[in-house]
Amino acid sequence: MRVLVTGGAGCIGSDLCEALLAEGHQVIAFDNLSSGKREHVEPLFGPGFEFVEGDLLDFDAVMRPLDGVEFVYHLAANPDVKYTPGDATDKDLSQNTFATYTLLEAMRRRGIQKLAFSSTSAVYGVVPRMPIPEDGFFPQPISLYGATKLGCESLIGAFQNLFGMQSWIFRFANIVGPKVRSKGRTVIGDFIHRLKEDPSRLLILGDGRQAKSYLLSRECVEGMLWAIRHANAPLNIFNLGCDDWLEVNEIARMVVEAMGLRNVRFEYTGGEGGWPGDVPRFRLDVSRINQLGWRASHSSAEAVAIAIRTTLERFSGSQPASELACRP
Repeated sequence: MRVLVTGGAGCIGSDLCEALLAEGHQVIAFDNLSSGKREHVEPLFGPGFEFVEGDLLDFDAVMRPLDGVEFVYHLAANPDVKYTPGDATDKDLSQNTFATYTLLEAMRRRGIQKLAFSSTSAVYGVVPRMPIPEDGFFPQPISLYGATKLGCESLIGAFQNLFGMQSWIFRFANIVGPKVRSKGRTVIGDFIHRLKEDPSRLLILGDGRQAKSYLLSRECVEGMLWAIRHANAPLNIFNLGCDDWLEVNEIARMVVEAMGLRNVRFEYTGGEGGWPGDVPRFRLDVSRINQLGWRASHSSAEAVAIAIRTTLERFSGSQPASELACRP
């Protein structure tokens, strides 16, 4: 099958491209490289793989690589979940919702009817009880990122209903892996950067009691592909993660121990959330995908421990070049 992966040079996207190639598909990775990296897909170049640099907001650029495609995996999005006061408020709207509309319209015109979409647990907002099931609460996101991802889900549902598409929507837990390490983007990478700059103290956003579910990028890809093979409704929505959570304070202790540091002073910015729009605590109900026969192999703590180790290996340069894929 000929497939297109938007955001194909990102952490999860490049892992997905690798997995699809291993299954014998012809894969086109589409990415504007605003956050994805060419080095993530360079090991994949060869028969059956093509990389196209382009922007999803450019309709003609989207239409061209869709020729002959039968299935689209849509992972491209604004990677900066955090909103910083003073930032443009339309960035998520443009890079998430408008970009998704452009892709859906291009698919409609090309007659492509199958789509898998990477959504987020941020669509739920703050909910009264946990774990959070896919259909137990009316989603009330508290961030621009979550709101625009929910808008994407609504567009996908409308296109599916009106134009006979089949779609799989995945609401991700926090995804970790050696490629997801940019400063300011993930708690693990942020802690490592800060401790390298000053090993005596660690500034922790919020009160450190934020607790969330974590999943390895490799397992995220496995879960997506399993659900696509085993769920066949017109519109399929799944939480994707493990069935536990982990506090930020514990992640900080794990990073300090892995770096061999002692007497590190933890300092806090205060407040429940780490930034405006941050959901302080969430735990996903993953029973729906578990009932399909897929379950994460690692707990949140195990996933974070693996991500810390492999991220530190990448920082030190000890990980071989062949390990560029997010495969701890």
